[in-house]
Amino acid sequence: MARLSITDQLADLRRTYTGENLSQAVPAVRDGELLPDATTEAQRQLEAKVLLAGCTAAGMLQLMPPASIVRPAHAFRTVEPGETLKLHLSERALGPLLFELLPRTEDGYGMGVAGLRHQQYRRSSELTTGDAGVVLVGVDENAWDLGMRYVRWMHEFRGVEYTDGGGNDDETAEAATGSALLRRVHLWHDASWLRALPLGNAWFVEWPGGPSEDDIRQKLAHPEFGTGREITLRRAEAPAQDVEEGMRTYPWPDEFVSAVTAGEPDQGPAHQ
Repeated sequence: MARLSITDQLADLRRTYTGENLSQAVPAVRDGELLPDATTEAQRQLEAKVLLAGCTAAGMLQLMPPASIVRPAHAFRTVEPGETLKLHLSERALGPLLFELLPRTEDGYGMGVAGLRHQQYRRSSELTTGDAGVVLVGVDENAWDLGMRYVRWMHEFRGVEYTDGGGNDDETAEAATGSALLRRVHLWHDASWLRALPLGNAWFVEWPGGPSEDDIRQKLAHPEFGTGREITLRRAEAPAQDVEEGMRTYPWPDEFVSAVTAGEPDQGPAHQ
């Protein structure tokens, strides 16, 4: 067997952190981008908030029919770290992610990312605050519309106000750590789910099943691909039993439930 070149070895290593394929990882490594971090505070803030939103959105994926906590649930399938962060989403994750990120007012509190707006391209969408942004790869205009149907349904169901002044403009503590975790989120792809949140001067990361704490700790300590940020790790056992019947009664619209049970991909309830 031919020995892999240094470039191929580095690309394979990068892929364990990002989930990229070779055509994505190899050119980046050749350009000297082994696994770059965000370079501005605005970008770090946005990426930290995207990570937090993705963890919450994954919890909603577990409630989607057929509701289950046994099957893994992650909002992000692949991350392409670079000057512009590119995200590849898991099936049905767009709607829940947009609901968490887009500015809204709920129970009098601004939630989501203040000032976040949408820029549509032919084969992707960008979420931007003007001085920072992330690209949602593969989210064309049709996919975006499907995701927004979910958002509008959730707004109606929960009595959410959507105003230009909505959204939370508070800064996320230790945003550089959250950004670094997002750019390495594929490390946890075998876990049942991922929870990450800032606590004081560090971030707390918890996951059930999947990689061991030692494995994650070693990868985060890698001299080229790891991060020196302060992170507290906790692995739990994967759930052995599925959700109780009461968790299967979330009031999804009938047309959404029937579409999912028929095996048809969707981004959210088919309400206008």
